[in-house]
Formats: sequence, C-alpha cells, structure tokens
Amino acid sequence: MNSKEFYRKLLHISSCSIALSYLWFFKDRSIMLIIVGTLTIMSIVIELLRKKSNYIQKIFERYFNFMLRKNEIKGSFTGATWLLLGNFLTIFIFPIFVAVPALLYLSIGDAIAALVGKNFRRFTIGRKSLIGSFFGFLCGLIFVSLVNKVLPFYVVMFGSIVAMITEILPIAIDDNLSIPLLSGLTIMILT
Repeated sequence: MNSKEFYRKLLHISSCSIALSYLWFFKDRSIMLIIVGTLTIMSIVIELLRKKSNYIQKIFERYFNFMLRKNEIKGSFTGATWLLLGNFLTIFIFPIFVAVPALLYLSIGDAIAALVGKNFRRFTIGRKSLIGSFFGFLCGLIFVSLVNKVLPFYVVMFGSIVAMITEILPIAIDDNLSIPLLSGLTIMILT
C-alpha cells in the first residue's frame, strides 16, 4: 500500500471521533448537526474556492496533494468532503442509536476493508477485495458491538453486512454517502 492510501485511511479511521463524540459527549442531535454541518460547509467552500482561486489551490495542493487521488487533484470533491457530507446526512436522518453504528461502519469497516484489501488481492469483485471486505465487516461488527448498548446483535451484524456489501459493489454514489445511509436504513428496518 502506498503512503497516499495509508494517510487517506488514517483520516477515515479518525472520523470515528464524530460518531463517538455523538455517542459520548454531544448526545443532542442539534448540537452534532451544527458541528458537523459547519465542518461540511467549510469543506465544500474550500472545495469550491480551490477551483476558483489559484492562491487557495496552491495552499490546498501544498498541504493535501500528498493524499489526493487523480480525480480529486483535477477538481472533484475530495473523499473527506464526501465523508463529512455522509456524516451530516446520517445524523440528520437517523436517531442516535442508528446513526452511530452506521457512521462507525463507514469509518472503521470501510477503512479496514481498504487497508486489508490492498494486501490481499487474490479474490476480488472489480477492484475490491473480498478478504478486505470480510475484515471490514468483522471489524465494523466488533467495534460497533463494543460501544452498542441498544441494538440486538443480529441487527448490528446485518448492518455491518450491508455496509460491506455496499462498499464492495460498484455503486455510482460515493461510498462515504452510501455506506452509512444504507446500513442505517437496514438498522431502521430491523428495529
């Protein structure tokens, strides 16, 4: 695995701080929406400014190009912006007992699937590793089970399964949106 992907996944894993802050510190949805909404708006504004201003683009390139993919360097929204948007929408749509697991499947499960998958490319669907997805499922299941105090185990398990199926399928929607929204919907249906 190259250092670019390692740093991207490290950022991805660190985003679990949003879900855990919601669970342990800021249990009020309104407060979390203000915090995550502000971060999301700031990220979108920076994305738009880097397309319009050479000065902002040079600053952005200086500090972040080492971890950007080719399409992001050319001007597509970064994975970090999609991640924040996915976090915001998940918190907005779902109650806390659904949003937190869905966000953890994204931050932990998706990152682990990529980290492991880059090293085990033998069994793949498209560019995604089945072994990576299995480890993503397992880590998402374990991590959510450790912090979950409300949901039955089978709901946590099915949420993790749906998260990793969503991660592995070639869906046109960025998986930073689709993983928490589809796993959250699964949890809602099962509870």
